[in-house]
Amino acid sequence: MNRQAFVLAVILATFMAFGMISIAFAASGPRTPDMEIRIYLNPDTENADLQAGVLDINDWPLTEAWVDAWALMPDQIQLRGYVELGMYEIDMNNQMWPTGDSNNKFYTLSSIQSNESFEFRKAVACLIDRDSIVRDVLDGDGYRMDVPVLPFQSAYMDMINYTASGVIYNFNRTKAAEILDAAGFTMLPSGVRQDPTTPGAAMQPLLFYIRQDDPNRLQAGQMLTTELTSIGIPVIARVRDRIDSYRDVMVLYNYNLYTGGWSLSSIPDQYYDLYSSFTYYGPTIGWSQNYPGFCNHEFDDWALKVKYPANESEAQSAAKVAGYLFLKYCAIVPMYCSKAVKAYRTGWEGVVNNGGFGIDNYWTFLNGYNPSDSRFDYGFKSDIEQLNQVSSEWLWDQNVLGLIYESLLGSNPFNLAPTEYFIASAKSTGAWDASGVCGDTDATYINFTIRSDVNFHNNTTAGRLLDVNDVNFSFYFQKACGPGIAWNYPSLAKFDHATVFSATKIGIYYQKKSAWAFLQAGGLPILNRDLWGPLWNTTDPNWRSKVKTYDPVAQDNNNNGLADIYEDGTGAWIFRSYREAESITLVANSYYYLSQAYISSRLAIMFWLGAGDVNRNGVVNAQDLGYMARAMFTDSDDLYGTDWGQYNPNCDLNLDGIVDTLDLGYVTTNYGKTMSGNDC
Repeated sequence: MNRQAFVLAVILATFMAFGMISIAFAASGPRTPDMEIRIYLNPDTENADLQAGVLDINDWPLTEAWVDAWALMPDQIQLRGYVELGMYEIDMNNQMWPTGDSNNKFYTLSSIQSNESFEFRKAVACLIDRDSIVRDVLDGDGYRMDVPVLPFQSAYMDMINYTASGVIYNFNRTKAAEILDAAGFTMLPSGVRQDPTTPGAAMQPLLFYIRQDDPNRLQAGQMLTTELTSIGIPVIARVRDRIDSYRDVMVLYNYNLYTGGWSLSSIPDQYYDLYSSFTYYGPTIGWSQNYPGFCNHEFDDWALKVKYPANESEAQSAAKVAGYLFLKYCAIVPMYCSKAVKAYRTGWEGVVNNGGFGIDNYWTFLNGYNPSDSRFDYGFKSDIEQLNQVSSEWLWDQNVLGLIYESLLGSNPFNLAPTEYFIASAKSTGAWDASGVCGDTDATYINFTIRSDVNFHNNTTAGRLLDVNDVNFSFYFQKACGPGIAWNYPSLAKFDHATVFSATKIGIYYQKKSAWAFLQAGGLPILNRDLWGPLWNTTDPNWRSKVKTYDPVAQDNNNNGLADIYEDGTGAWIFRSYREAESITLVANSYYYLSQAYISSRLAIMFWLGAGDVNRNGVVNAQDLGYMARAMFTDSDDLYGTDWGQYNPNCDLNLDGIVDTLDLGYVTTNYGKTMSGNDC
């Protein structure tokens, strides 16, 4: 077989293995001037308004009924599929009996109650039929999850070892009963199980909070309730909206079980953020990311290594061990991630389908337009709580705030790589000796160059220019706010100090060596120090609680007669108004520093690198495969060109100087794809 035939065979085999994805192309155009976010408490009402033309785009994954109906209406509705960068799980309170040991914060081998509660959690895990949930509740549109790591992050888990070690808890009523009996939760004549801490006494009912606003979680919660009661475990099922659940579950910690859900990161640092003792604060401090209260010293050691790895290989090794310990001690029970579908009205162009979040993302609202519509009408399945960028951890708050505020770095929506610049224009990393602050001798620092043309918002005119001191303030202030106040505190926990080198250069220093440090630093929201600075009054012992209750929509910290939200943030959208339970209105920032031409050209480059659009014509097709075939197995030492055996840098999609099957994989897995994503 000659070289050309061999290359074509490799491409054909890879292409057949991955198959085709059918999608529609969307162009870019002039910026849409206005946005109204309309608030719905019922997703069906929201979807009905999208069908009626009241809305242009929705925010909540569709049920199968809406997908089936709209698949027949392409002249009105466009459907776009994606795999959610998130998970749904059954959270179990590891600090409240019987799902946890109420006498010991950390798992204690010598504690009878620690071991009984650990066994009880295992029994609950055996009563969750994850395969049935994916098959029957999700109609197959999802993936079973055993650890809190997404399917595309398979390098960070070790399912073969987990299975061989017996720490995978499959649905098995008999096994659940055996575990309960052995742990002392034996069945009483009344048909209710005994509480082993009080022999002869029946268990108190489990407090199970089931979210009613998500049909899939609701059904999964009801299924588990049925299984628990059938095996003699009494349950008080509290079917609640998010607000009621939040108060009792995440503030008061008064629950045993909860149908939780999380948006996750493109790196698996959730072992640290969501399940390490470092992020469990308890009722005395307030909301914790680790509200299940899983505190285990053995697990903590490995979670810390996942959060602060020296390199990606170390992160993968540490995540595999952390996953084993997570399963061994049954911290909580991941259930599934969704293959979801969202929708928008036909006629909108420039829509970008983000690889992990769908179509309602920052790039869509930067790039989308409709020649016959001057306003994005965007449906929200929930009301907001508080537009406080430091303390608001509620997803829909952050969805709004993410349009108003920006950070130093962004990500490529087509492959989620953290390669895009926003407020920063360049970065470099290095090492410093942090042993003097109990850190690593080769701890990481990141030097950022800050753009000089970024204005803060100022109602309808250009506000003052952002400068390096705002960046400096943002790191120190949000670190000082601490746990329970700053929602992103886990990413700042090892931030040590910042050094301002010039009007446009700043160094961010961490106490640990970490391959992820630039992600943690680059993703921090940058604040206007003139507005937030007055809150940082260390002579007031209550200053942190005042940060938490600070309402930029109502307050005027710089006393200029304008609510602070009008003057904060540097993003593409400016806050205009909020009507409770009705809507949020935003207007396009006419002083935004990125031009529409730049946005369009940058998206084309991101699509080239992220999806394999070799000739950069907006679609991955046979032409791109042809270029790949001619350049396959060449490197940067070969003659440059587009002919057979010549190195074509446009085919080197991972920028490693070699065109090989890794680059080919981008093209074959995304064949047929355009920026707007998958047709459904």
